[in-house]
Amino acid sequence: MTAATHIPGGEVPLALKDWFRGGSRKDGPQEYTIDDLIVLERYDEAAHRLQEKLKASPNDLHSHLKLAEVYTQLQKFDKAVIEYGFVADEYARDGFFDKGIALLSRAVKLAPMDVSLRHKIERFQHEKSMEHVRGMALEGLRQAGGQTGGTTAMELQRLWHKLVRSSLVQGLPGEQLKRLFAAMRLVRYPEESSLATEGSRDSLLVLLVEGVVECSIAGEAGGKPVSVRTFSSGDILGEGTLLERTPWPASYRAAEAVTALTLSREGLELTLLGNSDPRGLLSALRAQHTDHDVLATVHRLRGSA
Repeated sequence: MTAATHIPGGEVPLALKDWFRGGSRKDGPQEYTIDDLIVLERYDEAAHRLQEKLKASPNDLHSHLKLAEVYTQLQKFDKAVIEYGFVADEYARDGFFDKGIALLSRAVKLAPMDVSLRHKIERFQHEKSMEHVRGMALEGLRQAGGQTGGTTAMELQRLWHKLVRSSLVQGLPGEQLKRLFAAMRLVRYPEESSLATEGSRDSLLVLLVEGVVECSIAGEAGGKPVSVRTFSSGDILGEGTLLERTPWPASYRAAEAVTALTLSREGLELTLLGNSDPRGLLSALRAQHTDHDVLATVHRLRGSA
């Protein structure tokens, strides 16, 4: 018969009693897992074990989350927030924005006065919405000379990441970007090549994807050209020449190799044909004001000269 100990209301086997005590001591001291330590509320020991584990595997997100929970129990809220933020960033980087937002919401409860957490949540929400835009924009890029022109899917993704933060892309819905990109041509300009000449009336809008373009005007009496400013990824050139039929206010050359999307008058007409919001698209293009700003600078330079 199994030995037992008497307790009010019944008997508990000695083996079970030993389990509550941490097990038999015949095999030496009980080795607890991290989960055991958390259940036993030995949070300092659990935190130490998790820290050691993360030294060996710094990208173990599960351990980072456990450490955040342990820090919360220890009321080390600032450290818990750091752990939640790290995991949230990793989730967002992999496209799991909802998971990242959920973790940041936990962090906000621990640090309600930390404005940066709320800003990060807003950024994740915006990036989540941009995922839908990305799919439609990539479809447009494929038609802009993309894969049919020898550009791989990976290269198109890279070009999209160059454009995603431009004011034009941020201001247009996915359907408009798809229509716009599909009507454009993907063009590569070698270093030192000319994109436009001052005074010409070539109707062409240029959206810079990567590279640097230098804008300049002719010097007095055929002297050295005077630099006006430079442009880079996300900038638009020539909206005045395409939309208002004004001449180019300066000359533009590729200071280094440039990749760009160009829109001709025929392409613009194709974009507007059947467009549910043509005014919205035209307003977004006009809002860049690049030609207007360059012309104002040219007037100041020549006025002072």
